[in-house]
Amino acid sequence: MDVGTADKLRIYVLAEDYAGYNSPFLAQHGISFLIEVKFNGNTRRILFDVGSYAEPVLFNMELLSIDPKTVDMIILSHSHFDHTGGLLGIMKKINKEVPIFAHPEIFKVSFATEPEFTYAGIPPLRGGSKGEIEKLGGIWVLSRDPIRLMPGVFTLGEVSKEEKVGFEKNVTISLYKLEKGRLVPDEVEDEIGLAINTKKGLVVIGGCSHPGIVSMTRKAIKISGIDQVYAVVGGFHLISADEERIQKTVEAFKELGVKKIYTGHCTGLRAEATFAREFGKNFEKLHSGKVIEI
Repeated sequence: MDVGTADKLRIYVLAEDYAGYNSPFLAQHGISFLIEVKFNGNTRRILFDVGSYAEPVLFNMELLSIDPKTVDMIILSHSHFDHTGGLLGIMKKINKEVPIFAHPEIFKVSFATEPEFTYAGIPPLRGGSKGEIEKLGGIWVLSRDPIRLMPGVFTLGEVSKEEKVGFEKNVTISLYKLEKGRLVPDEVEDEIGLAINTKKGLVVIGGCSHPGIVSMTRKAIKISGIDQVYAVVGGFHLISADEERIQKTVEAFKELGVKKIYTGHCTGLRAEATFAREFGKNFEKLHSGKVIEI
């Protein structure tokens, strides 16, 4: 895929589990990024995930002087409530037609059974139904394949089992889904990421990175043919990982030549501490209100 190159990139952290020290911004469980891309004299704004609740996202947008009506498109990384719950409230504020990119299984029924039944998918009252979002202007673009959105910007599509690196192949979480009325393990195949080719190299963005953040980074390289990775941003879901997997993730990033790590949410304190030790000043913890400029 000829992905092209973005001229400038700015990422606003609108939702994160951590708000930072002495911060006016609101934290919540989940992630939401406002990604501003400049190319050929144009500026486009992508809303990547919408947190668990709309209200803190909208509050943080106001503090950052971001008008929701300036959002040009939305990407939902996967179905889980902490990435989709704010959709209905935010769409009401966007109040115009916008494409919403996601995997075809974004509406699946996913849940935990321990310690008790807990629904994990798009919350109907906060996230809205497919039809409700369409009435508000949402245009669903559901694809398993990568899609180029603008110069330098492309979705990763589904990461297949064959595309996963060895130590990320058999990683599971304690969730189930229904397929034709049957209970099967939910391996979160519906997660898609985003990549932006900048003048400094690729910037790979994940929500929770359930398919494996290294596998997702390698997928971005494979799609674009660009092997220079400047930064990896998002939740890496290493919160339950053992020390071996955390270390292998660090080593894989170093082998790929990743320059900067921006992470938080579901990455976990042990993994964050390891990244901080191994990457030094090139590691930065995500927090609500943080602005990343590339």
